[in-house]
Amino acid sequence: MDWKGCWEKGTMPWHMEDVHPKFLLHIDKITEKKNNAKIFFPLCGKAVEMFYLAKEGHTIVGVEYIELGVKQFFDENKLPYETKHVPEIDGDLYENEENNIKIYCGDYFKFGPTLETNFDGVWDRGGLEAVLIDERGKYTDIMKSVMKRGAPCVTEVPDRPVGEGPPFNLTVDEITHLYNLKTPPEKVDYDPASEILKSMNVDGMFYYYYKINS
Repeated sequence: MDWKGCWEKGTMPWHMEDVHPKFLLHIDKITEKKNNAKIFFPLCGKAVEMFYLAKEGHTIVGVEYIELGVKQFFDENKLPYETKHVPEIDGDLYENEENNIKIYCGDYFKFGPTLETNFDGVWDRGGLEAVLIDERGKYTDIMKSVMKRGAPCVTEVPDRPVGEGPPFNLTVDEITHLYNLKTPPEKVDYDPASEILKSMNVDGMFYYYYKINS
């Protein structure tokens, strides 16, 4: 998948201009009703949910590979930012201190607890389902290494034929294995694919939302 090309062409069917309805519905599962939770957005793009939570007083950390997406997030929200090089991820940190927002722009697979740790919750929409199947274990290992023990992660996964994607199909058994869970994750919601995604030959695809406690 040519992610960089999608951003440059402005073809991002996964991006939502408004806060995701399922995010709003399950926000308390992510923050656990804490007043100042530290929330992680893996492969965040320019997700509007980051600024939404920041305005509620939470601390936000995202990781994204495409620099254009990171810059668009700050510019579209009219947020000034400072940058500094982060050699650990072969990239840079973009930060707005006033609103406690950081986005690491670089290699997600080099991110880890030497940079950030002790996350209270995670909103993973479009991350796990987008990475190559043979990289899922490494992806979730990083997630587990930076989250507080028992911290919640609400993740979106598609139900579609195996082998098609991205986004790639994930089963409950696969999520249970990837996160080393003793019991299957709680299914909290579902949603049909958006009209934009249906135009990309995924008609009939459903998204399921699971709450995972690592």
